[in-house]
Amino acid sequence: IDFRPEQGIYDLTIMNTSYSRDNGRFECRVKASGTGADVHQEYYNLTVLTPPQPPFVEPVELRATEDEKFDLTCSSIGGSPDPTITWYRVGSEKPLKSTITKGGSKDLRTSSTLSIVPRREDDGAKFRCVVWNRAMSEKDKLETTVTLSVNCE
Repeated sequence: IDFRPEQGIYDLTIMNTSYSRDNGRFECRVKASGTGADVHQEYYNLTVLTPPQPPFVEPVELRATEDEKFDLTCSSIGGSPDPTITWYRVGSEKPLKSTITKGGSKDLRTSSTLSIVPRREDDGAKFRCVVWNRAMSEKDKLETTVTLSVNCE
């Protein structure tokens, strides 16, 4: 603790952080000397950064039926904060609309579900899932690519 009230410095330095011990809400209180009464208090949320694990896609068997809704779910375990998971169709940099389910903890799964209604021309289409959070550099994004097989009638 760096405590220099004459300069307005009240700093807490946490060495060797761990998610289980340090991730969460901290409280800072200023007390009146002599009485010990609270003069001021503030709360701060600390996020201990941990990278997510590589993505995986479900279902493993990517066989869809033409004109029938098909869900592709890309998931990553862990990460703090929860990772962003973004779907792209290979050949396009435009993100596809998906539904996100946040894990909420470094040990839980965050998922992104892409719902499509495949057509004949989607047979062989490739989709890319990209996972990232602030614990990683931009160039270290994790990704996987899958190929869709469409059964046509």
